[in-house]
Amino acid sequence: MNLDAARQSISAAESGTLVQALSTFAQAGKPGDLQSILPHVGSSSIQVKQAAVLAATAIIRENLISSWGDLEESVREKLGTLLGSLSPTVVDELSKDLYSEEESRRVRAVQVLGLLKKNPRVRDVLAKLIPDRNVRVRATAVNLLGRIISFQDRDRELILSLLNDKDKRVRANTIEALEALGNKRVIPILLRYKSDPNNRIRGNVLKALFTLGHAGVDTELLKMMESNDPYMKASALWVLSQTKIQREELQDRAGFYLLSENDMVASNARKALDAIASPRAKGYLKYLSDIVQRTLQQ
Repeated sequence: MNLDAARQSISAAESGTLVQALSTFAQAGKPGDLQSILPHVGSSSIQVKQAAVLAATAIIRENLISSWGDLEESVREKLGTLLGSLSPTVVDELSKDLYSEEESRRVRAVQVLGLLKKNPRVRDVLAKLIPDRNVRVRATAVNLLGRIISFQDRDRELILSLLNDKDKRVRANTIEALEALGNKRVIPILLRYKSDPNNRIRGNVLKALFTLGHAGVDTELLKMMESNDPYMKASALWVLSQTKIQREELQDRAGFYLLSENDMVASNARKALDAIASPRAKGYLKYLSDIVQRTLQQ
């Protein structure tokens, strides 16, 4: 049955014809067809009701994904509410779009998930998207996850499960998400990971704690800089370049690392002192410059 035939058959009394018409709408229906489809959601026939729900869900989902930028926010919200009320499994049905090879569909699908924030499955799906390779998908997922976290017991369990995930990317990106929330209530959770053995995670934690106004980050950062692990040193220097903490011991340590044999450490030391830009930091950079000049003249 083609779309024109389906539109002519939608008012038929025979359930078999209705189911066939509704199946066509599910494949090729347009937003304007919803007015004819929605009354059948309340049908006494289980087959007709299921077909109507699938058709309406498919049309709304496709309309939101393909026309997101053209829809007013109020319209998106209404369609999202309707979508959520129609099918409790709609989050799972979005999976085909969440993992589409087309980047724009993936990003839009994550945004549609944001409209379904009352659905208990949304948190788990978004959590899986946090380590996504695509920066736009990851950023959108992180943003939406931040909006739905309310710091109730279930949310705390989700945060802790993410921070203990076996995938280091999930853990590191979750810390970035918590920092982006700007809510000081996450500080006690983050403090558990201030001595994490992974350099990126530990660095992200200290940066997040600093952003959230926690005192004592400078002391923890100094400990990190004194590590024997060059990756730990480099990450600590990166944090220093981001936070621009003025503590003299940190500047002295960064100055010392300007002469490190490890290129990554030396480079991050320069970036840190350049970012701090205090007289002390500039002095170390000038000292390095003088050494380079003398070496070139020899």
